[in-house]
Amino acid sequence: MQHGQVRPAVERDLAAIAALDARTFPGLSYPPFILRQLYDVHGRHMLVAADAGGLYGYVLLAGDGNGRSWLLALAVDHPHRQQGHGRRLLDTVLNLADDRQPCPTWVSVAPDNHPALRLYQAAGFRLTELYRDYFGPGQDRLVMVREVHRRIQ
Repeated sequence: MQHGQVRPAVERDLAAIAALDARTFPGLSYPPFILRQLYDVHGRHMLVAADAGGLYGYVLLAGDGNGRSWLLALAVDHPHRQQGHGRRLLDTVLNLADDRQPCPTWVSVAPDNHPALRLYQAAGFRLTELYRDYFGPGQDRLVMVREVHRRIQ
């Protein structure tokens, strides 16, 4: 298995990120203008996985201004799944955030998305509760949190 590079997203990646998001989250994907604004505000924590064939994954972490972060997106294209790319993206963005300011990180995930649930649990996330209609009628989500303890200097 050959691994591409995990790197910060750049402006020219946005069209590919929007296309990947639409394929991964049909009906719930971010519109391109929202991805642009998220990039402008949180671009330091928007990372992509790419190789010579193009972009095949991305992750986005955003601080909420109240001492916690939200994992807003993690997507890996179908042909690249089950190869460790999602875990590399997740670990890289969490390490980046932990080095900056350790704080709890939250994520919402569909209850039937078992691969994502396993990934988040392996990364230290724990279930907090089930929210009915989180994204609207019939769009239930499990909310998970990963606590990070401040390092002693």
